[in-house]
Amino acid sequence: MSREIPESVKESLKQIGLTDYEISIYLTLISKGPMDARELSEASGVPYSRIYNILTQLEKEKQWIVKEDSRPSRYFAKSPDEALVIAKKQYNDMFDSHSNNIIHALSPIYQSHDTPIKISLYVHRGRDVCLNKVLALINIAKTAIYLTATDFEFLDIYFSDIEKARARGCTDLRLLVEETSLNVDKKKEILLKYDKLCEIRYRDQIFGESIVIDEGEDAFIILSQKFFQRMSYFGILADYIAFAPAANYYFSYLWRTAAPIEIG
Repeated sequence: MSREIPESVKESLKQIGLTDYEISIYLTLISKGPMDARELSEASGVPYSRIYNILTQLEKEKQWIVKEDSRPSRYFAKSPDEALVIAKKQYNDMFDSHSNNIIHALSPIYQSHDTPIKISLYVHRGRDVCLNKVLALINIAKTAIYLTATDFEFLDIYFSDIEKARARGCTDLRLLVEETSLNVDKKKEILLKYDKLCEIRYRDQIFGESIVIDEGEDAFIILSQKFFQRMSYFGILADYIAFAPAANYYFSYLWRTAAPIEIG
């Protein structure tokens, strides 16, 4: 007994680019198995005068079905997961092509005007508030965590969450510290712990704390009492799309100009 296909599935297929006739043919093949063109026309309700054009579209362009080399030719539906992988790749390729065209054509026009951009800047005040924001980002990181650290008390607190991040597959872990930290025994103890988890580099003149996750998906910057004694700790982030990628770019610059650390 064939199962009835929900209307929501048909609507989803339409939303990702299939026409009503293409949906009817694909779902008929899914429900009833391989058929030739005439059988498909009768079973799906697609007019026979249109059937070959639509089958060619589904087979050659969208690649949702396969044509068997027989007489008469029969058609097979690809599995839903295979068809969707193909559809997603085609969509991404098309999107990239169109977006490049749009950017190259419109960006020079947009940039020729002095158009102000409204950006919301969020300020997080207080040591614990800033600390919790960093921990929240560590806990949602999927592939990468880049830390710049001057406050080693914070580093000590981050450690167990960094361990958990690595255990769940977030393996691109980088820690950048100030050169002066290498001469302090208590800080060296913390660096020894981190040395087992991530790559560590050092350089001079690091200003404040920062975290960048997943190579620029999100970022948070903390300026501490060292810079603003009366305000204690405060952190900043922005909803502007370039904020986190810019933070990632700056971290990458610092990282490239830093020296690998040897602890022991």
